[in-house]
Amino acid sequence: MLSSDSDMLKSLPKLSRRELKVAREDFSTIIGSTPEIVVYKGTMKDGPEVFVISLCAFEGYDLARLSHENIAKFLGYCRESDPFSRMLLFEYASNGTLYEHLHHGEEAQFSLLKRMKIAISIAQGLRYLHTESQPPFAISELNSNSVYVIEDSTPKNCS
Repeated sequence: MLSSDSDMLKSLPKLSRRELKVAREDFSTIIGSTPEIVVYKGTMKDGPEVFVISLCAFEGYDLARLSHENIAKFLGYCRESDPFSRMLLFEYASNGTLYEHLHHGEEAQFSLLKRMKIAISIAQGLRYLHTESQPPFAISELNSNSVYVIEDSTPKNCS
């Protein structure tokens, strides 16, 4: 946790709760949740789709240093005291979760080769987090609902 903004965070946009409220369409589009977090989908004023994680602890410094093709890109954050807000902004992978692709409709028809490529990509992202980033980064939960898929079937870990 951070008590103040680090130099690494200063390179990212610090957004207001009001800006994220607009992007999240007034907190109406929940795409996932756990007891610790709520995940919203939204669209920024300048157009890109994003997802926003609302959480109690602030992990921005750890996330700002991560850069890997299989890890969702950290785009910005909100940290306000009144009302208490801790939110993180990430790129949105518009093709849904890996869970949806494995268990629903036509997407469930992934070939064995495609499934293996996705598993290898997820493993490469985990290797980056655990051995290539310094200090190593641990994720709280990895499951098919926390992995989003982009158009070319590349997985993005959003844990």
